[in-house]
Amino acid sequence: MIDILLISSSAERSTHIGARLEASGVAYRLRTVHGEARNLRAHAPAVKTADLLIVDDVDLTERELSGIEEALVQTPHLHCMLITPAPSTNLLMAAMRAGVRHVLSWPLDEREIVNALTHVSNKKNAGLRREGRMVSVSSCKGGSGTTLIAVNLAYTLAAQREKRVLLIDLNQQFADASLLVADKAPPATLADLCSQIDRLDAAFFEACVMHVHPNLDVLAGAGDPVKAAELRPAHLERMFALVREQYDAVIVDVGQSINPLAIHVLDHSDSICMVIRQNILYLHSGRRMLDIFKELGYSASKVRLIVNQYDKNARISLATLEETLGAKAAHQLPRDEKHANDALNHGIPIVTTAKGSALAQGIVLLAETLWPVVAAPRKGVLSRLFATRPNPLQQLKTEH
Repeated sequence: MIDILLISSSAERSTHIGARLEASGVAYRLRTVHGEARNLRAHAPAVKTADLLIVDDVDLTERELSGIEEALVQTPHLHCMLITPAPSTNLLMAAMRAGVRHVLSWPLDEREIVNALTHVSNKKNAGLRREGRMVSVSSCKGGSGTTLIAVNLAYTLAAQREKRVLLIDLNQQFADASLLVADKAPPATLADLCSQIDRLDAAFFEACVMHVHPNLDVLAGAGDPVKAAELRPAHLERMFALVREQYDAVIVDVGQSINPLAIHVLDHSDSICMVIRQNILYLHSGRRMLDIFKELGYSASKVRLIVNQYDKNARISLATLEETLGAKAAHQLPRDEKHANDALNHGIPIVTTAKGSALAQGIVLLAETLWPVVAAPRKGVLSRLFATRPNPLQQLKTEH
Protein backbone atom coordinates (compact mmCIF):
# COMPACT_ATOMS: atom_id res chain seq x y z
CA MET A 1 0.00 0.00 0.00
CA ILE A 2 1.26 3.46 -0.87
CA ASP A 3 0.57 6.69 1.04
CA ILE A 4 -0.50 9.54 -1.24
CA LEU A 5 -0.64 13.24 -0.41
CA LEU A 6 -2.67 15.27 -2.94
CA ILE A 7 -2.35 19.05 -2.94
CA SER A 8 -4.86 20.55 -5.37
CA SER A 9 -5.89 24.09 -6.24
CA SER A 10 -9.41 22.91 -7.13
CA ALA A 11 -11.90 20.93 -5.07
CA GLU A 12 -13.60 19.75 -8.26
CA ARG A 13 -10.39 18.44 -9.80
CA SER A 14 -9.28 16.80 -6.55
CA THR A 15 -12.54 14.83 -6.53
CA HIS A 16 -11.92 13.74 -10.12
CA ILE A 17 -8.33 12.72 -9.28
CA GLY A 18 -9.60 10.72 -6.31
CA ALA A 19 -11.99 8.85 -8.59
CA ARG A 20 -9.13 8.03 -10.99
CA LEU A 21 -7.04 6.71 -8.09
CA GLU A 22 -9.94 4.57 -6.92
CA ALA A 23 -10.31 3.04 -10.39
CA SER A 24 -6.58 2.21 -10.66
CA GLY A 25 -6.77 -0.98 -8.65
CA VAL A 26 -3.57 -0.10 -6.74
CA ALA A 27 -3.78 -0.18 -2.94
CA TYR A 28 -3.30 3.28 -1.42
CA ARG A 29 -4.18 5.71 1.37
CA LEU A 30 -5.07 9.26 0.32
CA ARG A 31 -4.82 12.58 2.15
CA THR A 32 -6.01 15.69 0.34
CA VAL A 33 -5.22 19.33 1.05
CA HIS A 34 -6.29 22.31 -1.00
CA GLY A 35 -3.78 24.90 -2.07
CA GLU A 36 -1.16 25.72 -4.67
CA ALA A 37 2.34 24.40 -5.28
CA ARG A 38 3.96 27.52 -3.83
CA ASN A 39 2.35 26.69 -0.45
CA LEU A 40 3.89 23.22 -0.31
CA ARG A 41 6.27 24.04 2.55
CA ALA A 42 3.28 24.57 4.84
CA HIS A 43 2.50 20.87 4.54
CA ALA A 44 6.03 19.60 5.24
CA PRO A 45 5.04 17.12 8.04
CA ALA A 46 2.49 15.43 5.75
CA VAL A 47 4.98 15.36 2.85
CA LYS A 48 7.58 13.52 4.93
CA THR A 49 5.25 10.58 5.62
CA ALA A 50 4.02 10.19 2.02
CA ASP A 51 5.25 7.80 -0.66
CA LEU A 52 3.73 9.84 -3.48
CA LEU A 53 3.09 13.58 -3.66
CA ILE A 54 0.54 14.63 -6.29
CA VAL A 55 0.56 18.34 -7.13
CA ASP A 56 -2.45 19.55 -9.12
CA ASP A 57 -1.93 23.19 -10.10
CA VAL A 58 -3.17 24.73 -13.35
CA ASP A 59 -0.99 27.81 -12.89
CA LEU A 60 2.24 25.98 -12.11
CA THR A 61 5.41 27.78 -13.20
CA GLU A 62 9.06 26.74 -13.34
CA ARG A 63 9.88 29.03 -10.39
CA GLU A 64 7.37 27.25 -8.16
CA LEU A 65 9.17 23.93 -8.67
CA SER A 66 11.80 24.92 -6.09
CA GLY A 67 9.52 23.87 -3.23
CA ILE A 68 8.91 20.50 -4.86
CA GLU A 69 12.64 20.00 -5.43
CA GLU A 70 13.33 20.84 -1.78
CA ALA A 71 10.73 18.28 -0.64
CA LEU A 72 12.23 15.57 -2.86
CA VAL A 73 15.76 16.27 -1.60
CA GLN A 74 14.68 16.15 2.04
CA THR A 75 12.58 13.00 1.57
CA PRO A 76 14.61 10.55 -0.59
CA HIS A 77 11.86 7.91 -0.77
CA LEU A 78 9.26 10.41 -2.01
CA HIS A 79 7.91 10.26 -5.58
CA CYS A 80 6.18 13.21 -7.19
CA MET A 81 3.47 13.52 -9.83
CA LEU A 82 2.55 16.83 -11.41
CA ILE A 83 -0.85 17.37 -12.99
CA THR A 84 -1.09 20.48 -15.12
CA PRO A 85 -2.84 21.29 -18.42
CA ALA A 86 -0.66 21.18 -21.56
CA PRO A 87 2.77 21.34 -19.87
CA SER A 88 5.38 23.11 -21.99
CA THR A 89 8.70 21.53 -22.93
CA ASN A 90 10.52 23.96 -20.62
CA LEU A 91 8.28 23.02 -17.72
CA LEU A 92 8.79 19.29 -18.42
CA MET A 93 12.56 19.62 -18.44
CA ALA A 94 12.54 21.84 -15.31
CA ALA A 95 10.33 19.31 -13.53
CA MET A 96 12.64 16.43 -14.41
CA ARG A 97 15.66 18.40 -13.18
CA ALA A 98 13.80 18.98 -9.92
CA GLY A 99 13.40 15.22 -9.55
CA VAL A 100 9.80 14.83 -10.77
CA ARG A 101 9.34 11.64 -12.79
CA HIS A 102 5.61 11.75 -13.59
CA VAL A 103 4.05 14.75 -15.36
CA LEU A 104 0.44 14.25 -16.46
CA SER A 105 -1.70 16.64 -18.50
CA TRP A 106 -5.37 17.39 -18.02
CA PRO A 107 -7.73 15.65 -18.62
CA LEU A 108 -6.16 12.63 -16.97
CA ASP A 109 -5.37 9.49 -18.91
CA GLU A 110 -6.45 6.46 -16.88
CA ARG A 111 -3.57 4.29 -18.11
CA GLU A 112 -0.97 6.90 -17.18
CA ILE A 113 -2.36 7.05 -13.64
CA VAL A 114 -2.23 3.26 -13.36
CA ASN A 115 1.34 3.10 -14.70
CA ALA A 116 2.55 5.83 -12.35
CA LEU A 117 0.95 4.25 -9.27
CA THR A 118 2.27 0.83 -10.24
CA HIS A 119 5.78 2.28 -10.59
CA VAL A 120 5.65 3.84 -7.12
CA SER A 121 4.20 0.69 -5.58
CA ASN A 122 6.86 -1.47 -7.21
CA LYS A 123 9.63 0.84 -6.01
CA LYS A 124 8.30 0.71 -2.45
CA ASN A 125 8.17 -3.08 -2.56
CA ALA A 126 11.36 -3.54 -4.60
CA GLY A 127 13.03 -5.45 -1.81
CA LEU A 128 10.30 -8.09 -1.93
CA ARG A 129 11.00 -9.32 -5.49
CA ARG A 130 13.93 -9.99 -7.77
CA GLU A 131 14.61 -7.64 -10.67
CA GLY A 132 17.04 -7.92 -13.55
CA ARG A 133 19.79 -5.34 -13.65
CA MET A 134 19.33 -2.67 -16.32
CA VAL A 135 22.20 -0.79 -17.95
CA SER A 136 21.87 2.02 -20.50
CA VAL A 137 24.58 2.81 -23.05
CA SER A 138 24.49 6.45 -24.13
CA SER A 139 26.70 9.06 -25.72
CA CYS A 140 26.98 12.81 -26.15
CA LYS A 141 27.67 12.55 -29.91
CA GLY A 142 27.02 10.23 -32.82
CA GLY A 143 29.73 7.86 -34.00
CA SER A 144 30.90 6.99 -30.49
CA GLY A 145 30.19 3.27 -30.86
CA THR A 146 27.30 2.84 -28.40
CA THR A 147 25.53 0.27 -30.58
CA LEU A 148 28.64 -1.87 -31.13
CA ILE A 149 29.34 -1.81 -27.39
CA ALA A 150 25.75 -2.56 -26.37
CA VAL A 151 25.43 -5.48 -28.80
CA ASN A 152 28.72 -7.10 -27.79
CA LEU A 153 28.10 -6.51 -24.10
CA ALA A 154 24.72 -8.24 -24.41
CA TYR A 155 26.20 -11.15 -26.38
CA THR A 156 29.04 -11.59 -23.89
CA LEU A 157 26.65 -11.83 -20.94
CA ALA A 158 24.42 -14.29 -22.81
CA ALA A 159 27.05 -16.55 -24.37
CA GLN A 160 29.88 -16.47 -21.85
CA ARG A 161 28.14 -15.69 -18.59
CA GLU A 162 24.96 -17.66 -19.37
CA LYS A 163 22.68 -14.84 -18.26
CA ARG A 164 19.27 -14.33 -19.82
CA VAL A 165 19.68 -11.00 -21.62
CA LEU A 166 17.43 -8.53 -23.41
CA LEU A 167 18.87 -5.84 -25.69
CA ILE A 168 16.53 -2.91 -26.41
CA ASP A 169 17.34 -0.54 -29.26
CA LEU A 170 16.03 2.89 -28.24
CA ASN A 171 17.94 4.84 -30.88
CA GLN A 172 15.25 7.22 -32.12
CA GLN A 173 16.85 8.09 -35.44
CA PHE A 174 17.86 5.09 -37.56
CA ALA A 175 18.04 2.12 -35.20
CA ASP A 176 20.32 -0.66 -36.46
CA ALA A 177 21.33 -2.81 -33.47
CA SER A 178 19.49 -5.83 -34.88
CA LEU A 179 21.66 -5.67 -38.03
CA LEU A 180 24.76 -6.40 -35.93
CA VAL A 181 23.47 -9.73 -34.64
CA ALA A 182 21.23 -11.16 -37.37
CA ASP A 183 20.72 -11.11 -41.14
CA LYS A 184 16.92 -11.23 -41.00
CA ALA A 185 14.21 -8.68 -40.39
CA PRO A 186 12.86 -8.48 -36.84
CA PRO A 187 9.30 -9.76 -36.26
CA ALA A 188 8.38 -6.40 -34.70
CA THR A 189 9.97 -3.18 -33.47
CA LEU A 190 9.76 -1.22 -30.25
CA ALA A 191 7.32 1.14 -31.97
CA ASP A 192 5.13 -1.79 -33.08
CA LEU A 193 5.02 -3.16 -29.55
CA CYS A 194 4.19 0.22 -27.99
CA SER A 195 1.42 0.85 -30.52
CA GLN A 196 -0.32 -2.24 -29.08
CA ILE A 197 0.70 -1.75 -25.47
CA ASP A 198 -2.73 -2.88 -24.23
CA ARG A 199 -1.93 -6.37 -25.54
CA LEU A 200 1.37 -6.56 -23.68
CA ASP A 201 1.94 -9.76 -21.76
CA ALA A 202 4.70 -12.36 -21.72
CA ALA A 203 3.38 -14.17 -24.81
CA PHE A 204 2.97 -11.00 -26.88
CA PHE A 205 6.42 -9.77 -25.91
CA GLU A 206 7.91 -13.13 -26.86
CA ALA A 207 6.41 -12.77 -30.32
CA CYS A 208 7.91 -9.31 -30.81
CA VAL A 209 11.58 -9.98 -29.99
CA MET A 210 14.33 -11.54 -32.10
CA HIS A 211 15.82 -14.71 -30.59
CA VAL A 212 19.45 -14.45 -31.68
CA HIS A 213 20.92 -16.79 -29.05
CA PRO A 214 19.36 -19.20 -26.54
CA ASN A 215 20.02 -16.57 -23.86
CA LEU A 216 19.73 -13.36 -25.89
CA ASP A 217 16.65 -11.57 -27.22
CA VAL A 218 16.70 -8.28 -29.13
CA LEU A 219 13.85 -5.79 -29.35
CA ALA A 220 14.59 -3.86 -32.54
CA GLY A 221 14.38 -0.09 -32.67
CA ALA A 222 11.68 1.87 -34.47
CA GLY A 223 13.98 2.54 -37.43
CA ASP A 224 11.84 5.54 -38.31
CA PRO A 225 12.09 8.92 -36.52
CA VAL A 226 8.38 9.56 -37.13
CA LYS A 227 7.32 6.30 -35.46
CA ALA A 228 9.88 6.81 -32.69
CA ALA A 229 8.25 10.15 -31.88
CA GLU A 230 5.06 8.28 -30.96
CA LEU A 231 6.73 6.41 -28.11
CA ARG A 232 5.68 7.46 -24.61
CA PRO A 233 7.31 6.97 -21.17
CA ALA A 234 4.17 5.18 -20.00
CA HIS A 235 4.72 2.57 -22.74
CA LEU A 236 8.25 1.91 -21.51
CA GLU A 237 7.11 1.86 -17.89
CA ARG A 238 4.76 -0.99 -18.59
CA MET A 239 7.32 -2.88 -20.66
CA PHE A 240 10.07 -2.54 -18.03
CA ALA A 241 7.75 -3.91 -15.35
CA LEU A 242 7.40 -7.04 -17.47
CA VAL A 243 10.93 -7.61 -18.75
CA ARG A 244 12.85 -6.99 -15.52
CA GLU A 245 11.18 -10.05 -14.04
CA GLN A 246 12.04 -12.19 -17.07
CA TYR A 247 15.69 -11.29 -17.73
CA ASP A 248 18.87 -11.22 -15.66
CA ALA A 249 20.18 -8.28 -17.66
CA VAL A 250 18.44 -5.59 -19.71
CA ILE A 251 20.73 -3.46 -21.88
CA VAL A 252 19.34 -0.36 -23.60
CA ASP A 253 21.10 1.36 -26.49
CA VAL A 254 19.93 4.93 -25.81
CA GLY A 255 22.14 6.58 -28.43
CA GLN A 256 22.78 10.30 -28.13
CA SER A 257 19.28 11.63 -27.43
CA ILE A 258 18.45 13.46 -24.21
CA ASN A 259 14.69 13.93 -24.12
CA PRO A 260 11.87 12.93 -21.77
CA LEU A 261 11.78 9.39 -23.20
CA ALA A 262 15.54 8.86 -22.83
CA ILE A 263 15.51 10.40 -19.36
CA HIS A 264 12.78 7.97 -18.35
CA VAL A 265 15.00 5.07 -19.41
CA LEU A 266 18.04 6.51 -17.64
CA ASP A 267 15.98 6.94 -14.47
CA HIS A 268 15.17 3.23 -14.49
CA SER A 269 18.74 2.16 -15.20
CA ASP A 270 20.97 0.78 -12.47
CA SER A 271 24.01 2.05 -14.37
CA ILE A 272 24.61 4.44 -17.26
CA CYS A 273 27.58 3.82 -19.54
CA MET A 274 28.44 7.15 -21.13
CA VAL A 275 30.64 6.46 -24.14
CA ILE A 276 33.20 9.09 -25.12
CA ARG A 277 36.26 9.41 -27.36
CA GLN A 278 39.53 11.35 -27.17
CA ASN A 279 38.26 14.20 -29.30
CA ILE A 280 37.74 17.90 -28.48
CA LEU A 281 34.13 17.76 -29.67
CA TYR A 282 33.40 14.84 -27.35
CA LEU A 283 35.00 16.67 -24.43
CA HIS A 284 32.79 19.72 -24.95
CA SER A 285 29.57 17.71 -25.36
CA GLY A 286 30.59 15.20 -22.68
CA ARG A 287 31.04 17.92 -20.08
CA ARG A 288 27.55 19.21 -20.82
CA MET A 289 26.02 15.73 -20.66
CA LEU A 290 27.62 15.05 -17.29
CA ASP A 291 26.19 18.34 -16.05
CA ILE A 292 22.74 17.26 -17.23
CA PHE A 293 23.11 13.93 -15.44
CA LYS A 294 24.04 15.78 -12.27
CA GLU A 295 21.01 18.09 -12.64
CA LEU A 296 18.83 15.02 -13.01
CA GLY A 297 20.10 13.75 -9.68
CA TYR A 298 22.17 10.80 -10.91
CA SER A 299 24.94 9.85 -8.51
CA ALA A 300 28.55 9.67 -9.66
CA SER A 301 28.51 5.92 -9.01
CA LYS A 302 25.58 5.44 -11.40
CA VAL A 303 27.29 7.11 -14.37
CA ARG A 304 30.30 5.23 -15.75
CA LEU A 305 32.60 6.90 -18.24
CA ILE A 306 33.64 4.50 -21.02
CA VAL A 307 36.47 5.68 -23.30
CA ASN A 308 36.04 3.99 -26.68
CA GLN A 309 38.83 3.65 -29.26
CA TYR A 310 41.32 4.50 -26.54
CA ASP A 311 44.79 5.43 -27.78
CA LYS A 312 47.53 6.08 -25.23
CA ASN A 313 49.38 8.18 -27.83
CA ALA A 314 46.40 10.38 -28.67
CA ARG A 315 46.81 14.14 -28.49
CA ILE A 316 44.18 14.26 -25.75
CA SER A 317 45.53 11.98 -23.03
CA LEU A 318 43.42 10.08 -20.55
CA ALA A 319 44.53 12.43 -17.78
CA THR A 320 43.48 15.48 -19.82
CA LEU A 321 40.15 13.88 -20.65
CA GLU A 322 39.43 13.11 -17.00
CA GLU A 323 40.49 16.57 -15.84
CA THR A 324 38.32 18.28 -18.45
CA LEU A 325 35.26 16.18 -17.68
CA GLY A 326 35.78 16.21 -13.94
CA ALA A 327 35.26 12.44 -13.79
CA LYS A 328 37.40 9.32 -13.78
CA ALA A 329 37.17 6.88 -16.67
CA ALA A 330 35.66 3.61 -15.47
CA HIS A 331 36.87 1.59 -18.46
CA GLN A 332 38.79 1.92 -21.73
CA LEU A 333 38.12 -0.02 -24.93
CA PRO A 334 41.13 -0.07 -27.28
CA ARG A 335 41.15 1.15 -30.86
CA ASP A 336 40.71 -1.86 -33.14
CA GLU A 337 39.25 -0.67 -36.41
CA LYS A 338 40.00 -3.85 -38.36
CA HIS A 339 38.08 -6.24 -36.12
CA ALA A 340 35.35 -3.69 -35.42
CA ASN A 341 34.74 -3.13 -39.14
CA ASP A 342 34.76 -6.87 -39.85
CA ALA A 343 32.12 -7.42 -37.18
CA LEU A 344 29.99 -4.55 -38.48
CA ASN A 345 30.22 -5.67 -42.11
CA HIS A 346 29.32 -9.29 -41.34
CA GLY A 347 26.65 -8.55 -38.73
CA ILE A 348 28.33 -10.81 -36.18
CA PRO A 349 29.41 -9.75 -32.65
CA ILE A 350 33.14 -9.14 -32.36
CA VAL A 351 33.26 -11.36 -29.26
CA THR A 352 32.61 -14.30 -31.59
CA THR A 353 34.47 -13.27 -34.78
CA ALA A 354 37.61 -12.12 -32.96
CA LYS A 355 37.21 -13.24 -29.37
CA GLY A 356 40.97 -13.13 -28.82
CA SER A 357 41.29 -9.49 -29.91
CA ALA A 358 42.02 -6.69 -27.48
CA LEU A 359 38.63 -5.11 -28.16
CA ALA A 360 36.72 -8.32 -27.50
CA GLN A 361 38.65 -8.84 -24.27
CA GLY A 362 37.89 -5.25 -23.32
CA ILE A 363 34.16 -5.94 -23.74
CA VAL A 364 34.48 -9.03 -21.54
CA LEU A 365 36.17 -6.95 -18.83
CA LEU A 366 33.42 -4.33 -19.11
CA ALA A 367 30.82 -7.05 -18.58
CA GLU A 368 32.66 -8.19 -15.46
CA THR A 369 32.75 -4.62 -14.20
CA LEU A 370 29.01 -4.15 -14.61
CA TRP A 371 28.07 -7.68 -13.55
CA PRO A 372 30.86 -8.81 -11.17
CA VAL A 373 31.51 -12.52 -11.04
CA VAL A 374 30.49 -13.82 -7.64
CA ALA A 375 33.10 -16.27 -6.43
CA ALA A 376 31.86 -19.43 -4.78
CA PRO A 377 32.58 -19.38 -1.03
CA ARG A 378 35.65 -21.36 -0.08
CA LYS A 379 35.12 -24.23 2.29
CA GLY A 380 36.89 -24.04 5.61
CA VAL A 381 39.18 -26.72 7.00
CA LEU A 382 36.48 -28.19 9.25
CA SER A 383 33.86 -28.28 6.50
CA ARG A 384 36.29 -30.11 4.22
CA LEU A 385 37.27 -32.47 7.01
CA PHE A 386 33.70 -33.42 7.84
CA ALA A 387 32.36 -33.27 4.30
CA THR A 388 30.23 -36.23 3.30
CA ARG A 389 32.40 -38.74 1.54
CA PRO A 390 31.01 -41.14 -1.07
CA ASN A 391 30.51 -44.70 0.11
CA PRO A 392 33.05 -46.82 -1.79
CA LEU A 393 30.73 -49.81 -1.65
CA GLN A 394 28.14 -47.89 -3.67
CA GLN A 395 30.69 -47.31 -6.43
CA LEU A 396 31.46 -51.02 -6.97
CA LYS A 397 29.98 -52.38 -10.15
CA THR A 398 27.52 -55.16 -9.57
CA GLU A 399 27.82 -58.26 -11.68
CA HIS A 400 24.58 -59.78 -12.99
